[in-house]
Amino acid sequence: MRRMGQGPAVLALLVFSVAGWGYPWDKDMVDQPTANPHESEAPAGPGSVPIEGGETLPAPTTELGMFEAKDAAASVQNPVPASLNSIATGEYLFQINCLVCHGSDGRGTGTVGSILEIAPVDLNDAYTQDQADGQIFFTLTRGRGTMPYYRDALSQDERWHVINYIRAEFGSE
Repeated sequence: MRRMGQGPAVLALLVFSVAGWGYPWDKDMVDQPTANPHESEAPAGPGSVPIEGGETLPAPTTELGMFEAKDAAASVQNPVPASLNSIATGEYLFQINCLVCHGSDGRGTGTVGSILEIAPVDLNDAYTQDQADGQIFFTLTRGRGTMPYYRDALSQDERWHVINYIRAEFGSE
């Protein structure tokens, strides 16, 4: 007798569950509006990543392309004047980002630089100091050899401050 009572209950559950699929809440996830980040109507917040503009230097994909792009970067002018404030900012950023490889003397004798298989470039050397600011900016932005790129770690202005510091600190020898 108990089995006969369960049959209609199971049948009723099946009927109600099938009927429930016809209600609008069963498609909430499918029909919800999508928001693509690049189509947002909200203004970009401070420190956000631009989708237009960005880096002014191309990203080469070959070794020859790197040499050609670095040569072309010689025409890029440093937009940050080498003021005392800029040099002090560059020194601060150098100590955070560059000191471990290039060392305080700029000769590649930092704690990390001294154990690398390929020594970091000597910032006092004519090879570095004879480069245009745009070429050094290119190297800071894209990296080279064992040097990592800093386009994500330092803003464009911060990279120019570092260049002003390198010129002031290591360019006199």
